[in-house]
Amino acid sequence: MSALRKSVLIAPSNRPCLNMKCSVQRSVRLISLLAVLGFFHGTAAATLWSSGPRQTGEVVLDEMVAGAGGFVVRVGSNGCTSKNSFEVLVNKKPGLTDLAPHYELTIVRKVPDECKAIVEDGTVIAYDLKQDLGISGHYTYTIANPVYSPRPYADTSDYYLPNALKDAAPDFPKVTEVRPEPFEKYTARPDFFSCLLPVDWKRSPADPEGDAKAGIYEVQLTKEELAKPEDGEKYYFPHPLIYVGYYAPGNREGKTYANYLADYDRLMRKNTGSKQSSYSKPVKTTVAGLEATVTDYEVWQELPRGPLFTTKYWLKARFVFVKARQGFYVLAFKSPKEFYI
Repeated sequence: MSALRKSVLIAPSNRPCLNMKCSVQRSVRLISLLAVLGFFHGTAAATLWSSGPRQTGEVVLDEMVAGAGGFVVRVGSNGCTSKNSFEVLVNKKPGLTDLAPHYELTIVRKVPDECKAIVEDGTVIAYDLKQDLGISGHYTYTIANPVYSPRPYADTSDYYLPNALKDAAPDFPKVTEVRPEPFEKYTARPDFFSCLLPVDWKRSPADPEGDAKAGIYEVQLTKEELAKPEDGEKYYFPHPLIYVGYYAPGNREGKTYANYLADYDRLMRKNTGSKQSSYSKPVKTTVAGLEATVTDYEVWQELPRGPLFTTKYWLKARFVFVKARQGFYVLAFKSPKEFYI
């Protein structure tokens, strides 16, 4: 074919299309191109999420429970899903403080589960942040994965969340300020805490030097007129007591918020089933916006008072431990049950 004939055949494709047939052909090509692009785009979108065991990508979880130091997830399974099927992507970000970074964690399925078992409840997988992901020290973290709503007719009675809700702390009534009458304002120097104290209770002598040396700044009140000896002290009871204290880091007793709670937990476990004591499960709450824990217990007391009489009574107590930015606070109320309100 001559160069002239080639140019004649090729030239029309470079000029505007002026007939219906050419227009239709171009439309078909355009639609085909869009379909191909749409196919590839749809394929990429399909692999972005792992909404089932056979799909790889960011996992849509059936359940997720996170706590200090680790978390547990429930994922779909066809019988061959294990911890090795997944990778946790760690994205370190600025945290609440310079010393406490924030980690955003994303669980990604790398290995599809091609087995054919019927696993209605999926598989539960636990992660330890330090051992599995190398995260330690002070930090905060979140799990970025989405979580499914309960599926219709699914039995979720054995899931973690329904069981956790049974033990969840009850809602406390809205806190209102209670002012004892008459009262006076007390401040533990140098401004560790302040509170209103009833003036008709006896206050222990102040000892600022001793408090500073011990690293424990405290005030103690007793109500003396309630505990009166009767019939030769046969029915004598100790005085009701109110205690407020701030424990600085490195205090002389070596006490911390955590080991105070650990001590209570040991007592509670040790006395489980005892007929002479009753320890309630600790309740999490907040005081002035700070993390706090409330504990209640009753202990049977038998105290000899001379050769003839023994004082017998139930001692009732409530402790409120408040976690401060440094150190912690203790509020304690102890009294024979007869005087406890």
